[in-house]
Amino acid sequence: MPIPPILDVFVVWHPDDRTGAERFADLNEHFHSPAFSGLAGGAVEVYARSEPWVPGTSAPRPLGIDAPLGNGLPPAQFNAIVPIIDTNLARAVADASDGWGAYIHEIAALNHRDGVGVYPLVADGFNWANTVVNGILGEGQTLPTQVNLDSGLFGRELAQAITQHIQLEAGLPTRLKVFVSHTKHRSTEEAARSGPAIFESVREHIAQTHLTTFFDAQDIQPGEDWEQTLEGGAASSALLMVRTDVYAGRDWTQREVRTAKRSGMPVVCMYALTAGEERGSFLMDHVPSVVCDLTDPDPGIEMALNRLVDEALKNTLWREQTSYLSEDGFDWLPAQSPEPTTLAPWLAEHQEKQPDDDHIWVIHPDPPLGPAERGVLLQLCALAGYDVDVDIFTPRTFAARGGALRQ
Repeated sequence: MPIPPILDVFVVWHPDDRTGAERFADLNEHFHSPAFSGLAGGAVEVYARSEPWVPGTSAPRPLGIDAPLGNGLPPAQFNAIVPIIDTNLARAVADASDGWGAYIHEIAALNHRDGVGVYPLVADGFNWANTVVNGILGEGQTLPTQVNLDSGLFGRELAQAITQHIQLEAGLPTRLKVFVSHTKHRSTEEAARSGPAIFESVREHIAQTHLTTFFDAQDIQPGEDWEQTLEGGAASSALLMVRTDVYAGRDWTQREVRTAKRSGMPVVCMYALTAGEERGSFLMDHVPSVVCDLTDPDPGIEMALNRLVDEALKNTLWREQTSYLSEDGFDWLPAQSPEPTTLAPWLAEHQEKQPDDDHIWVIHPDPPLGPAERGVLLQLCALAGYDVDVDIFTPRTFAARGGALRQ
């Protein structure tokens, strides 16, 4: 199962810039988080480009995008380049005898190639408006300077920019939509709280971000098919559950989550409980979750939005990887771990489309299911008539099998 690298992130900074190494460390930690570790192979990697590469010159090692750096080192399918612009880099680029000028020109030229995005980040407090480096890179999608002070925001802004770039090249809607699933009904304990409802606070946070395309059930016009509208936006939407005390028991929120899961939308649950739930719902679980402390909700909301954008990028990268994984013969390649909510309708559709198929082969991102979870899914497959050749893999467990299915 040889899978080429899908996304490489290059952080470029002048070696005399004290903050460049910090920004590299931020992204290195972000893209090696659990949100991306479940993809196949070394799907996402972060590289530093700072120290001189060739003796007698000042430019760093080539990126390896235009030409491979060596045998067996092909460029990734998508590449994100983040030049850190500060006084030292601006001076080096302006110096005609310094190799940094040619290096930055090469980066600017790559920005016009398919699969490459350049996202300059200007150091906090530095005005680059009249610099030579601005004339070279100024047309790129500059990241907001606020990310210098917030590593979580840095990862979210870059992840969103990369997602939009990949969506654009795939001919899909580029603006990431957040569907906020919530209920206006409150428990007695929630109603006793002062201040705005938590979903209103979520709305306010989204309005202050680049996630400006926002909708929920209230925004769907009368006469529209609600489920069709939600499913139609699955390629560019992500659902945030605002799970308050009575959320899990409401019919409408259950339908929203079920539709999102079956449509393959990324879903994140933000737990915002006050007194707890009378009962949960099996429809609501099996998704990444974030805790929101209602006495200080802002950090929890920010964490939830950060994770939601990461899940959207993970879904996008998994979709790109499935073009390679499908060659191994898998029947289903969901971006989220399979569960009864999603497996049951998929089995019905599979039986209808391929009635003579006698096996079920599934692969999904890591981590693998637990034995008890796997047992329930195998039981469902047996009830559907598939009780002989059923395998549910992740990239890691498939590689451990030797990267081959039973034929």
